[in-house]
Amino acid sequence: MKKHCLMSLLLAAAVLVSGCQAAEASDATGQTALVTPSDMFTDRDLEVGYDETTAAAITLSGSTVSCDSDAVTIDGSTVTITDEGTYILSGTLEDGMVLVDAEETDKIHLVLDNASIHCSDCAALYIRQADKVVATTAADSQNSLSGGETFTQLDDNNIDGVIFSKADLTLNGLGTLTVDSPAGHGVVTKDDLVVTSGTYVITATGQGLSGKDSVRIADGTFTLTTGKDAIQSDNTEDTDKGFVYLAGGSFTITAEGDGLSASSWMQVDDATCTITTGGGSANGETHTSDAAPGGMGGGKGGRMPLADGSAPTDGSTQPPERPSGEMPQDGMQPPADLPQAAAPTDTAAASDTAADTAATADSPASAEADTTDTVSTKGLKAGTSLTILCGSFTMDCADDAFHTNGNLTVNGGTASIQTGDDAFHADNALTISDGDIDISTSYEGLEGLTVTVSGGDINVVASDDGVNAAGGADQSGLGGNGQDQFAAESGVFITISGGNLTLNAGGDGLDSNGDLTVSGGTVYVSTKDGSADSALDYNGNASITGGTMIGIGSSGMAQNFGDTSTQGAILLSVDAQAAGSTISISDSTGNVLASWEAPQAFSSVVISCPGLEADGTYTVTAGTSSTEVTLDGFLYGSGGMNHGMGGNRGSRSEPTQNAATAA
Repeated sequence: MKKHCLMSLLLAAAVLVSGCQAAEASDATGQTALVTPSDMFTDRDLEVGYDETTAAAITLSGSTVSCDSDAVTIDGSTVTITDEGTYILSGTLEDGMVLVDAEETDKIHLVLDNASIHCSDCAALYIRQADKVVATTAADSQNSLSGGETFTQLDDNNIDGVIFSKADLTLNGLGTLTVDSPAGHGVVTKDDLVVTSGTYVITATGQGLSGKDSVRIADGTFTLTTGKDAIQSDNTEDTDKGFVYLAGGSFTITAEGDGLSASSWMQVDDATCTITTGGGSANGETHTSDAAPGGMGGGKGGRMPLADGSAPTDGSTQPPERPSGEMPQDGMQPPADLPQAAAPTDTAAASDTAADTAATADSPASAEADTTDTVSTKGLKAGTSLTILCGSFTMDCADDAFHTNGNLTVNGGTASIQTGDDAFHADNALTISDGDIDISTSYEGLEGLTVTVSGGDINVVASDDGVNAAGGADQSGLGGNGQDQFAAESGVFITISGGNLTLNAGGDGLDSNGDLTVSGGTVYVSTKDGSADSALDYNGNASITGGTMIGIGSSGMAQNFGDTSTQGAILLSVDAQAAGSTISISDSTGNVLASWEAPQAFSSVVISCPGLEADGTYTVTAGTSSTEVTLDGFLYGSGGMNHGMGGNRGSRSEPTQNAATAA
């Protein structure tokens, strides 16, 4: 008696202990549910063993088929399986089909043992009816299923995949399965699609792996090249379904659509993913608001108003140049040549201008109205929530790398990201507690209604904002929508309590339409000098109570933290300094409290770190400029523009020494 069962026990044990930890995935109602591998995979899903002595052997020989089982009928090159049992397929079928048409309660086990099946006008494997089908690749076997240029419909079902199933389908095994679909999808099931082991090479003009109710992957090696989404679950009729769950696996994905897409939630416990979508970040959409990224708060790009409240008529988005030196103190007006924080005298006209800007900017609201047929090219996309527990991700995406219309949670893993839009985007809350994240190319790095960072090592290079907290869906470059661009939005905030965050931004560094709170961690921010952007840009209140923060950029729109801060924060305007200049702050005894090498040229510095106390005297060195500052309270320097909001009202003293510049 020859049995294949030992490896199945080992695989089951491996899957049940895989994943970094149990996860909490939000459902459509916002509630959380514990999801573990044992919830997602049954013993039958994991079982790759079979008994050859009791199985029915189906031998494929060119255009003919032979089998001595009463449960198998043969009509030319069409093989029909009608009863529960195990069936071993081997050999080559040049142009034919394997059809499963059993009772609704029957469980079918198909073993592919060096089987090759081509069907020129329909599915190579069509599961019309069964309770569940498990397709296992035999150890070390090479198997292939392929289709032709058309799909001929045999019944009321819209057959459009090389493997097409109306029942639950599980793929597993210790061999390789190659699927080639030049006219449609690779593997499609209208119920649950489960993969627990095996090697899969799928090329399809449509989707690679599609399970309407769910796609659940425990392990396996996948090479997916697709004209649409590589992996998709899309059941919009039942909010408990339409999810994608990965407990492990290695994925190499090249997709013209999304890499992984779920209409409801998606959770990744562990996986190794190399994903390219839409031709990569180089094919990302051109952002027409780049001329004025993040102008005056919360990622709402637009022209900076002049002193009288009117918009520039020369197309300029930059503030007039101003002399270097300290930022204005409380009770002092900004220099006359700086844009004033006063609201426009004609608020109605200002609203109309903002609305016009929104209509022409790279606003998703306007884009969706005009580009309903635009193909989504995101890396991982989920409708209600996206949870990453750990894994390794190498992403090159034309659109967002990680995207959800709900909450996005990152609890660990490593990610190397290039994207034509946002690296991480959540319509609601974006939360990062751990992980090693390197974003080398993006429009915006981290974006959500709220952005919370409590841990991890995060490096962001962005052509617009490094971190953006903004109300509404996908606020990149939003032009105001006719609303007060300086008003704080309720429930919108950026909170940093830990981790290491480095932002190299073409727009604002930390940009919040609401509040900004820093209580821990290390934050380094650089923005373009001479632009309408700044290291800190917030519309509500900003507070720092711990951690280290150094930000550099232009002096015209620079902001400091606010008067609820309990750790000292200093904002200075300095002579123009070159990229590579060192910024440091020392106490009165010469002890260096914090330092950083600036990656961009700058003319303003905002700095805060442990050890900055009320009434203390400190020396800030920025390249060739050195300034001694005595704090009166916790804040020094209010910035060139208050945005009409709180946060720059704390008491400050005049510097005891200013602009002691080296020769």
